[in-house]
Amino acid sequence: MNGANERSQRVKRLNEDVLHPGDIVLTTTTAAISKAIRTATRSDISHAMVYVQHCSVIDATGEGVHARNTQRILFEEECAIHVLRLHSGISALELSAVISYMRGRIGTQYSTREAVLAGLGGAHEWSNKQFCSRLVAQAFASAGIDLVADPNFCSPAEIKASPLLVAVPDATTPVSAEEASAWQEADDVPQRMRSAINAVLDGAREKDPGIQTFDDLHRHLVDNPEEDAYFCGLLESSGYLSVWQIERNRNPWQYDLAPMNAMPDVEMEGYCWKTLDGESAGPNRFIVNRGGYTLLAREYGLAFFRVMADLYETLAVLHDRRVEVAAKWLETRGRIELAPPPALVPHTDEWFAALTQWNPAQAMMTRMILQKAGRQDVCSVCGDDPAKDYRLDEGFRPPGGVDTLRLCEDCLLIRRADGEPFEPLGGGDGDGA
Repeated sequence: MNGANERSQRVKRLNEDVLHPGDIVLTTTTAAISKAIRTATRSDISHAMVYVQHCSVIDATGEGVHARNTQRILFEEECAIHVLRLHSGISALELSAVISYMRGRIGTQYSTREAVLAGLGGAHEWSNKQFCSRLVAQAFASAGIDLVADPNFCSPAEIKASPLLVAVPDATTPVSAEEASAWQEADDVPQRMRSAINAVLDGAREKDPGIQTFDDLHRHLVDNPEEDAYFCGLLESSGYLSVWQIERNRNPWQYDLAPMNAMPDVEMEGYCWKTLDGESAGPNRFIVNRGGYTLLAREYGLAFFRVMADLYETLAVLHDRRVEVAAKWLETRGRIELAPPPALVPHTDEWFAALTQWNPAQAMMTRMILQKAGRQDVCSVCGDDPAKDYRLDEGFRPPGGVDTLRLCEDCLLIRRADGEPFEPLGGGDGDGA
């Protein structure tokens, strides 16, 4: 009896210490459908997913395309798991394309029929729905990386056999009964988000059955602006706008150095390094999405886009705070030396690149102003001169990194009156050129 219990508790999960974003994870389970896929493809695996960031994968399952927490994905000991990586490595640009493709398909419905056809082999007409190996192969194909001959119809076994991939050793780690039990009892926030996403998109499909993703929803709403209130209602009723509060309340230590200092150093150091590692890939998705929704709200004036822009601004601020606290924790223990990020000088290429991510409408407006003036040293807002360079006070700087403007005296006074405490860049007289 005790031996049976011990065997039932032998489970494993992915080893985040060795995984890198862009790694392909091939797995199976003891379920009947997995056995059928393994039999049809003569392989030991039946499912494919991509590791996109620390403790997170994206895959296509019966509930659609979604992100999942790898710490919650437990496998029985006898289940095969392979983690594969491009033997030539993956560039930052390629990785961004792969992850952007997968995130852009979040919420897409699962196609059981096409998954079965792919397992049987042969080419077929394909829909805009997804199944696991198609999602992975198409994502890499979007970056110019052809893992298989036909990314629209392929099996996990074909991905496993790709000559472009090599195995990552030590890809799994044992899970104790206590850890497994703790994850089972903890509130599954990613599942709440998956349910909220599906509720929004299912509601959208009542208006247009062809909608698969949020991009499809956006196009439908632009074409049918009279449905704005209906779609705003979906955001509210699904809980989509408030799921972040659960995670924030459950892990307050991520936003406050004092409680983080009270936790075990070994656990915190790993978390902090992983948090900072994700910053090397460029602007995070919250900033990018906030910029996109800001532009849509400005162009179409719909409440749905304004609400989404506000949501992603909140998420960007929270993300920025997590990164700040993690970096401070490492600094206080002598692991890194922090230096304040340099201010972006207005109207430089770097300034425009950052502003385009955070507020594309403002970036376009300023470009037009400079083009009309035929010079760079005019006001970012109205084009007047003389103009000087200013930076927001530290407590008012946005997480997008664009906290400087070149302003004339009138625009400076207006900004300050509106609650934006701009001060001379560099602490001098604000003279910039």
